[in-house]
Amino acid sequence: MHTDNALRTIELIRCASKAASTYRTAQHAVRKAHDEQCAAQAQLNHWNDRLYAMGGPGRDSPEHAAHLAAAHGHQEAKQKLRKAEARLQRASAMLQAHRPALNRYPAERTRRRATTLLLDRLADHPVDLIRAADLIIIQTSAGKDSIVAMHRTVAAAKAAGCLHKVRAMHCDLGSAEWPGVRELARRQAEGYGIPFLVVTPDGGFLGMVENRQQWPDAKRRLCTSTLKRDPTGPVITTWVGELRLDRQAIVLNVMGVRGAESASRALKARLALDSRTTSANRLVLTWNIIHGLSEQEVWQEIASNGLEYHPIYDTGLPRLSCVYCVLAKPDWLILATRVCFALEMPLPETYAALERRIGHSFKQNFTLNDIIAAARMLDALDGPVTWRRGDALRTHLGPAAADQYLATTFTL
Repeated sequence: MHTDNALRTIELIRCASKAASTYRTAQHAVRKAHDEQCAAQAQLNHWNDRLYAMGGPGRDSPEHAAHLAAAHGHQEAKQKLRKAEARLQRASAMLQAHRPALNRYPAERTRRRATTLLLDRLADHPVDLIRAADLIIIQTSAGKDSIVAMHRTVAAAKAAGCLHKVRAMHCDLGSAEWPGVRELARRQAEGYGIPFLVVTPDGGFLGMVENRQQWPDAKRRLCTSTLKRDPTGPVITTWVGELRLDRQAIVLNVMGVRGAESASRALKARLALDSRTTSANRLVLTWNIIHGLSEQEVWQEIASNGLEYHPIYDTGLPRLSCVYCVLAKPDWLILATRVCFALEMPLPETYAALERRIGHSFKQNFTLNDIIAAARMLDALDGPVTWRRGDALRTHLGPAAADQYLATTFTL
């Protein structure tokens, strides 16, 4: 398959979908303007009838004031009618302008199916995809999935002779993250020789919660949209501008998303069109480059390639997200709290104080005070949690793999 032709076809399909959306908007505008015109005409008829019934009372007549009010209402109705007619004319013109083009496009279901098929085929040829791209951005959290996604992207970029197109971006969530995350993300990127940028949203996670007076949840993932997705848009705009292309840029936005993580992520495609970020000067594709990997396969790549991972995984925590992730299960939150105790981090009390201050529970069924109490009870019963470097590899791959990894790589 010719990659450039496939990308051009995807852009044409996107423009067709945009035209169809504009056409539907125009249809709605025509209906609304027509309703406004009918309402204004009815109001004008009402005032015409009132004025006709009143006749022409003299200035000193008792009905003079009522006549003036009716005349004023008549004038306002005429103005509303003129405005409604103008809106109807504009909406009708927009509708007519897009109707010929719309008739040339296939149905929406066909467009979606064609786009999905083309993107799936492109994902089968990562080296060709990178050659066709103008900019490759790796969104890294410094977690295990991010470093494997970075490793695979860099390998494909080297094979394509296009490592100069690759950049890495890390969204720093401030004190909500585990210590050393930002520094590890930088080391991982610089180890591959690719430029690294840190985006720091104002206020971080705790500042966002304080301002909104509520915690995010599975339905309102404000931490993802406000702190990660929204800040990256301006950066992409800047980087695309620096390319100084006289055509639409092709941007690959690489994410460390795996289908095995959740039911919703299993539904995501390996390669998808980012309609929100795409514009006339850039076609942005979200590339879930490790979507098909299992957790064990991720750890196997880390061990086989000597990739540095964060020691928080050695504690038994499965993800390097926020210390207190709103999507985490209770046992994960309790373990995270016990790890905070072991590291002498004040974060549990900071979160609990914020929870009390805003009057909104961290999770629907329990508070952070409940989590902290459970963590203290377990520490009292079992003693503080302990861990060793390499425990994550021992758990997933066995002692031999951990020993070999520790003998050939560095530790934090």
